[in-house]
Amino acid sequence: MVICIAMLSFGCEGTQGQDAATVKLEGNTAIVELKGNPTTGYSWNYTMSPAGVVREVSNEYIPDKTDENVSGSGGKFVFTFEAVSEGEADLVFSYLRVWETDVPAINTVTYRAVVDDKGNLKLFS
Repeated sequence: MVICIAMLSFGCEGTQGQDAATVKLEGNTAIVELKGNPTTGYSWNYTMSPAGVVREVSNEYIPDKTDENVSGSGGKFVFTFEAVSEGEADLVFSYLRVWETDVPAINTVTYRAVVDDKGNLKLFS
């Protein structure tokens, strides 16, 4: 599910549903954009392990621009992370309905966040 904008700079390989995500890297910041449609009840959520390597700066939903005011047109969930300390952590994004605790996610994306000794953040899939 990963389209890596900076593929050559950090060696990204695709995962499940490649057309649904993009990654943008800017020094100590990474922006993960995941296509979705909250009008269906689904949303992107993530887990991080271990904590303390990166932190979430922001998390927002941006609807697609349409010519008319179209209800239910979809958009993207945008997560911004910044480096906190040198190390590695796994970010696992799941597209699911949070109230359906017995139902697995319909899509997942996993990134390995790596922060080097200079505070640069890179994501690998």
